[in-house]
Amino acid sequence: MEASFLRTHLGELYRYRVLIDSLARREVRARYRGSVLGYLWTLLNPLLLLTVYVLVFSRFTRAVTIQNYALFLFAGILPWQWLAGSITNGTTSIAHGGGLITRVCMPPQILPAVVVLSNLANFLLALPVLVAASAMAGLWPSAALALLPIAVANELVFLYGASLIVATLTVRFRDVQFLVQNLLLVWFFLTPVAYPLDVVPERYRVLVETNPATALVRPFQEILFERRAPETGHLALGAATAVASLLLAVLLFEAMRDGVVEEI
Repeated sequence: MEASFLRTHLGELYRYRVLIDSLARREVRARYRGSVLGYLWTLLNPLLLLTVYVLVFSRFTRAVTIQNYALFLFAGILPWQWLAGSITNGTTSIAHGGGLITRVCMPPQILPAVVVLSNLANFLLALPVLVAASAMAGLWPSAALALLPIAVANELVFLYGASLIVATLTVRFRDVQFLVQNLLLVWFFLTPVAYPLDVVPERYRVLVETNPATALVRPFQEILFERRAPETGHLALGAATAVASLLLAVLLFEAMRDGVVEEI
């Protein structure tokens, strides 16, 4: 039965792929419409975070002594912002998209997919800046860059599942959106974005290493900063987490689908 649900669910996404692409493009354009800097905000937002964390971790507290720490941090912040933005915006995507769903007569799961893809576009727009900055620092891309699509695919599937889960629950329980915002802050500090794994005390390392976001973010740092192939364990755990997220999301959504459509 799970396979049937999954096949039907993904089949609907495929049939509406042109609409998904159109809505995602519109979302990216609308995000910066009317602003003076436009798409430059795609770069300025992570650069602002980068500046703050570099000052805190390597200047004020000196908790991290990684050479080229700014590049290490940038390589982690970009996939993290894709994750945080997708889940935050995805939470209310179905609840706030009722008019579009009823007017266009489209499946509700399209809206979380649009959110994830529009945030992927922001990630991809900022990626060349990281590669160029690394090259200027003497860290030229290596052959490991060919494995980047695997890391992107793992995070893409995971985020669609996670966004669909929170979007489905938010239609019924509106407090979910506020809970997600607070949990993401805790989740960030449990993920080795601003610090390397080896500074985590041994007794807490299992907690950090089994964190799903670690398996999604670390491959980007390994490929883009450390310039080596990601650890097999990280890619395998990332893929397993992505598949589990997708299956759970589809089962939850299909079980609540009728109620979701009625309540929006």
